[in-house]
Amino acid sequence: MKQLITFLPSLLFGLITYVRNKLYDWGILPSTSFDKPRILVVGNLSVGGTGKSPLVTYLVQNWRGDDRLGILSRGYGRKTKGYLDVQMDSTAEEVGDEPLAYKTLFPELPVVVCENRVKGVQQMPEVDVLLLDDAFQHRSIKGAINLVCSTFSQPFYTDSMLPQGRLRESAKGIKRADAVIVTRCPSILTKEQKSNFAQGVLRNTKEEKPIFYTSVRYGKPQGPREYLPSKWSLFAGIADPKPFFTYAASIGQIQEEVVYSDHHRFTEIELLELEQQAKMMAGDEGFLTTHKDYIRLKAELAQLPNLANHLYYLPMEMYFIDQEEQFWDWLGKN
Repeated sequence: MKQLITFLPSLLFGLITYVRNKLYDWGILPSTSFDKPRILVVGNLSVGGTGKSPLVTYLVQNWRGDDRLGILSRGYGRKTKGYLDVQMDSTAEEVGDEPLAYKTLFPELPVVVCENRVKGVQQMPEVDVLLLDDAFQHRSIKGAINLVCSTFSQPFYTDSMLPQGRLRESAKGIKRADAVIVTRCPSILTKEQKSNFAQGVLRNTKEEKPIFYTSVRYGKPQGPREYLPSKWSLFAGIADPKPFFTYAASIGQIQEEVVYSDHHRFTEIELLELEQQAKMMAGDEGFLTTHKDYIRLKAELAQLPNLANHLYYLPMEMYFIDQEEQFWDWLGKN
């Protein structure tokens, strides 16, 4: 019954996105390109967590050369509008959690939010290379390189259009990608697994695309004390919290798991409940959350001393399973 209810809306949404893309393909809707800065678009075909943020972070941390880098995002979830430079003392409500997370990782890097990407490029500080976060469907701007992320466990080519599935546009949209970044892969991939994924891409592109396979690893929990609790209460407001929960189970005893919606904005009541729960915690107990969730809470911690004293976040980074040098060689040639 659910599939019947969502089938017609999915058809309609697919038709709308198909027509919109064709209008851009035919030049009826304008698409602006820039000689400088060089624009790298990082995006996906699906809603939810496909690893875009870890990829942007990896690119900045491992960039080859002396180019001046910058990041431009729409600032999803912010309460403000228009162009804003993200500052270290900005809040997630002002600029969005992901841009603020980038700024905390890279304080010297220009990080800007603007829902109109063209105006954002025109107004932001001068850089040589600009990373556009989550802009693959924002076709009013044309990137020099389009990097499209797809998770290994939920590849775009097995998905359906919203609301029946998770696709923002048809799987055929992968044709516009210059390379596919497969995220959250197992640490060891067989040739058969790679071949199967490549065939799924090929069915929708009719031409071979560079495909690079990546995974993630977690670091030591970061928080108020060097001595880590052995008992954790977990909470996460991200699109796919399962990998976070799975890893957390390997570093301590899990007392509870709480799932919020993606980009969840904590209410005053929820904050007071966390503060009260933290007040009752023993010395070997703590909260563990994701970096994005921590960023959303950071501005509130001055008024929540017990939570501040028991709150840790789990850092995460992306890495290439193989072909890392091939990726950088390819990027340098395109």
